[in-house]
Amino acid sequence: MKVREPKAAVPVGGKPMAARVADAMRGAGVSRIIAVVGHRADDVRAAVGDTVEYVVQDEQLGTGHAARCAENLLRTCAGPVLVAYADIPLLPKDEVARLLARHIETGAAATLLTAVFEEPGTLGRIIRASNGRVEGIVEARDATDEQLALKEINVGVYCFQGPLLFEALAEITSDNVQGQLYLTDTIGILVRRGERVEALALASARSGMGVDTVEDLARAQRHSTIGEAL
Repeated sequence: MKVREPKAAVPVGGKPMAARVADAMRGAGVSRIIAVVGHRADDVRAAVGDTVEYVVQDEQLGTGHAARCAENLLRTCAGPVLVAYADIPLLPKDEVARLLARHIETGAAATLLTAVFEEPGTLGRIIRASNGRVEGIVEARDATDEQLALKEINVGVYCFQGPLLFEALAEITSDNVQGQLYLTDTIGILVRRGERVEALALASARSGMGVDTVEDLARAQRHSTIGEAL
């Protein structure tokens, strides 16, 4: 991204992206927040501060591996576990609260936020069955041309039943184009096991905007004030 800070610590609207995501979680009523840090971990800690707990991902082996790193801290958690990427700076607390409420209401094994983008680019696509049920998530680099034509994308915010999350994480493999352990693969694993998976569309796709490039960052900066109220 051609910036000095590690991505999670890059400020949007005057606050580090990871801190904005943590604020959204806290505002939705999440009682315990754990940040998984790896690359330039000390810089991320300095930017986010001591309002969260930290666990270190010594090797960056993918999003699924990052989630696994928190297992020792969450193994005994019987309630919902929210997982969110650190680069969604416009994520509003109300959407997180809505996700949590839907998850609890339906009793699903997992509930995820989605959005519809006319140009999804490199974002993971939501795969649905003919009856509309979520079947899985495919990363863009692993997708077929038919799957790339889909416009519903994975925002990167999930709510899991804690024990089922770590059971599914134990089954993921790195058999993909990037050779990484994908958190997204847990959704397909849970579906194949016969578990219920729910998806909830964001009221505003803009609030699910991830930041991967300088252009993304510029857009997030422009919308940051609006994003607080979304």
